[in-house]
Order: sequence, then structure tokens, then C-alpha cells
Amino acid sequence: MAHWNHRVVRQKLEDGTDWFSVREVFYNDDQSIFGYTEDPVDISGESIVELKRYTRWVLDCLDKDILVDGEVTFVDPESLDNGR
Repeated sequence: MAHWNHRVVRQKLEDGTDWFSVREVFYNDDQSIFGYTEDPVDISGESIVELKRYTRWVLDCLDKDILVDGEVTFVDPESLDNGR
């Protein structure tokens, strides 16, 4: 079963500057990455409780390895055997 989490993605801007953003990253069962959102996440919700929960998820991702845009190998879930 695939899952997702938040991760920091580093991009190189045209002027050579590094740009960091938080994205939703989607994983295959074997923990390989099959994609991440094109746009950074937006912290919003229907209540303060939702905002707190979402903010905690974003803060947690700051302790994970940073993904470098253009260097991530995406693995198509259809290409995996998944034990079948």
C-alpha cells in the first residue's frame, strides 16, 4: 500500500540560488519514491487543531534528508512486482 509524507525539496534557481520548499512525497510499498507535488504545501485547514497537526507534520520533515530536485529517481509503481 502506497503512502506519503512531507519532505523538504531543494531546487536550484536560474541564478544559482538554492530554494527550499516542503512538498508531499508519494512512496511505493518498497519505500521508493514515485512522485512529489509540483507546488509546495500550503498550511491551511478548517480549524486550529488541523493547522497544528499539519504544522507538526511539516516541522517533522525538517529532520529528514533533503531531496534534491532533478536527482530523485522516480519509480513507477506499475514496474514493481509487489510480491505477485
